[in-house]
Amino acid sequence: MNRRIAVLACGWSSYFLKQFVQGMMNAVEGKNIDIYVFNTYKYTEYSGFPNYTGFSIFNLINYEDFDGVVILSDLIDNARVLERERLKIIKSQKPALTINKKLQGICCLRVDNYSGMYQVISHVIRMHNVTNIAYVAGKENAVDIAERYKAYRTALEDNNIQIDMDKVFTIDSCDYHCAYKFFDDYIKSGKELPQAFCCANDLIALALLKVCVENKIKVPEQMKIIGFDNMVQTQCTKPSITTVNNNAELLGTEAVNRLINGINPMQTLSVKSNPVLRQSCGCSYSTTSAQNLFTLNILDEANKKEAFDSHLETMGEIYTEAADVFTLLTNIENFFVKSHSFEGTDFCIFMKSDWTSVLINSAENLPQNFSYGSQVQSVCSVQGNQKYLREMIPIRDLIPAKMKTSDKSNVFLFMPIFHHSYVYGYFVTKNNLTMIDNRYGYLWTHNMGTGIEHFRKKNMFKQMSQQYLRLSTKDALSGALNRQGLDKLAKPFYASNKKNGLTTVLFFVDINKMKHINDKFGHLHGDLAVKTVAAAVLETIPKNWLCIRYGGDEFLVVGNSKNYNGEDYCSMIKERLAKKTSIMHLPYNLSASVGTYSVPPQMDITLEQAVETVDNIMYEQKQAFHKEDDNKKEEKESEAKA
Repeated sequence: MNRRIAVLACGWSSYFLKQFVQGMMNAVEGKNIDIYVFNTYKYTEYSGFPNYTGFSIFNLINYEDFDGVVILSDLIDNARVLERERLKIIKSQKPALTINKKLQGICCLRVDNYSGMYQVISHVIRMHNVTNIAYVAGKENAVDIAERYKAYRTALEDNNIQIDMDKVFTIDSCDYHCAYKFFDDYIKSGKELPQAFCCANDLIALALLKVCVENKIKVPEQMKIIGFDNMVQTQCTKPSITTVNNNAELLGTEAVNRLINGINPMQTLSVKSNPVLRQSCGCSYSTTSAQNLFTLNILDEANKKEAFDSHLETMGEIYTEAADVFTLLTNIENFFVKSHSFEGTDFCIFMKSDWTSVLINSAENLPQNFSYGSQVQSVCSVQGNQKYLREMIPIRDLIPAKMKTSDKSNVFLFMPIFHHSYVYGYFVTKNNLTMIDNRYGYLWTHNMGTGIEHFRKKNMFKQMSQQYLRLSTKDALSGALNRQGLDKLAKPFYASNKKNGLTTVLFFVDINKMKHINDKFGHLHGDLAVKTVAAAVLETIPKNWLCIRYGGDEFLVVGNSKNYNGEDYCSMIKERLAKKTSIMHLPYNLSASVGTYSVPPQMDITLEQAVETVDNIMYEQKQAFHKEDDNKKEEKESEAKA
């Protein structure tokens, strides 16, 4: 069995994360070591509150099952989560590394952000005679950003340049769009331009270059630009951007080597960053080959994004169109078996073992739940591009046995599937880093979680609608359906019988001498008579048949031949009623007349016409009852006179 290294990450810094994992993959090649990357995304909800539910992916990890741990602390940047995982890692006594951010009791391996930034700023000052340098960074509290700012200050001080805090700018975030807005507003304000802008990362530098191009500001003649990270885009712009290589890939390689060869928990180890001097600071740099490759990749990336957007749309349609849980599960599996270019050739979508019951939960909002339980169920399993049967596995196994291979090293990427504060399950893919690219992983998992919740809410509203229909069609006194039930339920039931080739069976029940009961014994007894007869009918007929209170003392029963074998329900209803009244000690004889009529599916009559027919049949029974009752009275009167 291969040795295993767990990696804890937050994937917003996709460029760094992918290079870091790639470096780890290079280091484990041929060593029979598997890398398990547990990746998530923190984000801000529409309400403005931060959502950290995705960090529940770390709950999958039993550190005792791994041979080493790497925690990308600066990417996770959540003190509570980091402390929780730190304590668990130390308790496991497994060798561990924290990347770029110190955690007590764990060896720290970091990029020396300071050295590269210091060197590139000193170069611009000494080689290009720049003395007026502004600095721009986001509000992030990451260690790497702090080190870059420290290098900026120190480089100026060491070159006898006074630091002007009016030239140190803090924007909301280190992303491209936020930086673009800042620089666009800055240029439009007419403020004096510095000789150079030192940017905390390449995204900020790229945004500045775009604003300069749009406003005809020549770079580097009128202003020089410095970035950090050495993103591929910085090689291909015109002018190309001077930046700093953070050596993320080398950092990943070094992390594996340190775990294999042994580490001291008290150590802090560094991988130096190095300057990359290009045209934006005034240096010469040939970009032809890099530009050609980047240009050719633009169309590929655009097509890939379009295909991914279409992929997500189809995923959303699956949840929108599925009518029930079985159909949903079938459609999910069928879709991903046919279309999985982003998910990879080997992947599984796991849901918690109680997932299907959650889907029919009628609560408006699910309670907070970050646990994956003891077992998970695969709703879709693809291995080597082939569909595998759904299976239940213990949560500690993490992946199906068929995904594990001992003849080479593998990388497994795990991402949580959740909505708001409820975790549904997780996704795992083998030897596929596509989901780390750009925002693919976030969009995929977010779309999956949202789709599940949409289906659940749709099902909830369906249940509410059915409940409302039951309430609106129920007669409060008898418990049978009311006259609205005839239109809303009985007519569709009758039409369905005809469509499916079933004979409709009708019974009409009428309480005998109801007026006499009301007039002589009062309406409370009248109500009791209605409830008693209704109970006798409902207890006698099959559960899926409809019983409607058609009038004050009349009941219509609508059934079909699917579960009807010619039973004499007329007699059965009367017998059930007689049995109930025999122990009630009523001051009157409570009975009912019952008529029946069957409508074959080929008979072309409406339900109303069929009801009229069975009513007439019942009326004949009622006339016979009254005639018999009158005869009994006459006999009694004759006996009394005699």
